[in-house]
Amino acid sequence: MKTASRISTAFEPRVLAAPLQHSRRRRPLPAGAWTNALTNARTAVAAGLLALVAGIPAHAQGASAAAVADSEEAFYQRAAICAAALEVDQLALVAQARAGATGLRPELLHITELGFAYVGTAYLKGLRDPRGGEMLKAARSEEKGWDAARHAKVAAECRAEGQKTYDDATSMEQWLVRKKASSRVDKFLATVNPPASGASGAR
Repeated sequence: MKTASRISTAFEPRVLAAPLQHSRRRRPLPAGAWTNALTNARTAVAAGLLALVAGIPAHAQGASAAAVADSEEAFYQRAAICAAALEVDQLALVAQARAGATGLRPELLHITELGFAYVGTAYLKGLRDPRGGEMLKAARSEEKGWDAARHAKVAAECRAEGQKTYDDATSMEQWLVRKKASSRVDKFLATVNPPASGASGAR
């Protein structure tokens, strides 16, 4: 109320004096003209501020969405590279087992779990075939051009990152990864030591 009183007091003398001083040259303003002008001005300012404030979250949301998309794309690329690198180590262990080495299942299972942790997380983030398969194919082709030192470095990094990816997963997700990995390892080892067909019949 005090603010309104000060505003009206500041403007009223000019409005009331105008007809007395310039009655022959200027017509008096209609009643309530200054009030309407002030209301319109305040409305315009409020609308401008509202538009400005409303624009900030929209811009921020757009930037945030772009950042998330970039982060996910980077993860997809890294997941493909790591899946390819870990796959080489995985197949190397299978080859050792086929050559007669024993006791390799724990390490083979661990590497396979890390690979599935990458694949599963990429799937949850939205990566689907055929793009996922195409990215893995490209990563395999890239990995073939690495020397042993480069492979060892990337594989070591991927093991550490894959372990964190696995650790950050929910209990249910970890269970699914272990289940899938165990099934895959069993299939690998089945090709190493296939069951002897007809063994029981020979007895």
